[in-house]
Amino acid sequence: MEPFEFNDEILSQYEPEEFRRGQIVKGVVIGKEDDGVVVDFGGKSEGFVPVNELIKSLDEYKVGENLTLQILNLNYEERSILSERRPVLRKTLEELRKDYEEKKPVKARVVSQTKGGYNVLLKGVVSAFLPGSHSLLRRNDPIPEKEIEVIILEMVQTKRGPRIVVSRRALQDKKIEEFFSEKKVGDIVEGTVKGISNAGVEVEISEGVRGFIPRSELSYDTRISPEDIVKPGQNITAKIIELDKEKKNVILSLKRLMPDPWEKVEEKYPVGKVVNGEVISIHPFGFFVRLEPGVEGLVPRSEVFWGNTRKSLEEVVSAGDLVKVEVINVDKENRKLTLSYKKAKGDPWENIEDRYNVNNVVTGKVTGIIKQGAFVELEEGVEGFVPVSEISWKRIDEPGEILKIGEKVKVKILKIDKENRKITLSIKRTQENPWERALKELETDSIVSGTIKKIVNSGVVVEVEEYDLEGFVPNNHLISEPETGKVLNLVVLRIDPDEVLGGRMILSEKRYEERKNIEEYKKMVEKESSQKSIGDLLKKNGE
Repeated sequence: MEPFEFNDEILSQYEPEEFRRGQIVKGVVIGKEDDGVVVDFGGKSEGFVPVNELIKSLDEYKVGENLTLQILNLNYEERSILSERRPVLRKTLEELRKDYEEKKPVKARVVSQTKGGYNVLLKGVVSAFLPGSHSLLRRNDPIPEKEIEVIILEMVQTKRGPRIVVSRRALQDKKIEEFFSEKKVGDIVEGTVKGISNAGVEVEISEGVRGFIPRSELSYDTRISPEDIVKPGQNITAKIIELDKEKKNVILSLKRLMPDPWEKVEEKYPVGKVVNGEVISIHPFGFFVRLEPGVEGLVPRSEVFWGNTRKSLEEVVSAGDLVKVEVINVDKENRKLTLSYKKAKGDPWENIEDRYNVNNVVTGKVTGIIKQGAFVELEEGVEGFVPVSEISWKRIDEPGEILKIGEKVKVKILKIDKENRKITLSIKRTQENPWERALKELETDSIVSGTIKKIVNSGVVVEVEEYDLEGFVPNNHLISEPETGKVLNLVVLRIDPDEVLGGRMILSEKRYEERKNIEEYKKMVEKESSQKSIGDLLKKNGE
């Protein structure tokens, strides 16, 4: 016996009067599967709505959700098949026709990829084709899970139903044109951070429209890096500061949404006010100080030191130092502040006489050496000069022979000129004057030893032993061949008092030799005389 087969005609005879194919019913989602949702619509069996008959993506449906459905097929042994899409198809087609005519954007869900493009559902109901060249998707990109917006390019009614072609690119181009025609400099826009670099932040304002926030427009505080302010994917609000409609460039600013610290800079930092700040950079012409985020000022080199100095700025301050400065100029229009480091510290020359007097012996540091002498710093902002003649009791050609930069030395104050900010110092006068002893102990024809230190055209300069001073032997008073380091026996020809150096000694090797010869001759005569006297005495006794 042939098995009995049910067909639609037979099944329809057993359908309850309240349910029939094509009927619109209410259903409740009771489960979800990979290819659709399970519903209870009040029939003898549960119902099933396949993915292609849904109007939303599968993951958007929740158990317990109420749906309006159309019965496609009743099946009491397994599941009845229903559609959520078909009950709203006609109404949706009418809406889409209007959207097409008015060129309005439409929500679309990409269902599958096909040759040349993608199959999509418009408003979750109507099938349409999205060409690949209009999809803004790469061939190997995954199908978007969320709905996308498209614009209808073509809508034609055929025997098989409506044929609809849509474009994502055309909608993007339309939005870009609308953005640049509607927006203007000064407008506030929202966007999503897409990229961060040292140069700034890239922001997606809308699909196809990207803006850029330069680093300088992120914050008034230049210490802050882009990573400190925003993160990738973060939604932000920014202000348009440049708009190039032809190149489709948008420059944005975050900091211009905040109060500008320069608006009240004249009130907060009037000329003459002493304020605290942080050194942020040092240059040959001066250093910059940050008074608050977004407000920085320059301390010119001329406002660092009192008087001329050869110090480098790095010897005074370092980046990161907290310093006191005085405001000496405010240029609000050009956003410039001029500051003074030295005025905030006070002028050390104002009460110089309270700390230094003529004949005081103090310690200083050599800060500069020139042919004419050496500069010695007594304290910050107070520097004196040691003439070459006041460096040593000996004659020197170059101060660098004796002194070194940075060396600490004792100096005697010879003169203070407060009006011109000058102090004359002496190093040699802090030491015993060797000429005083020499003038007391030596006289003309005294014999001394001297080591040749320098050979000059007119003679040699020697260091006189035991007296730590120098003398001069003219060429016409030399006998031996001069050689540096050679020790000579000399006779003092004269010692002249000298107001500057203390004395001047002229010596003679020739005179020493002459005296030596005379003394030897005297000794020989005395010896001969003595021998002759003894001989006469012996002769007389022999008689």
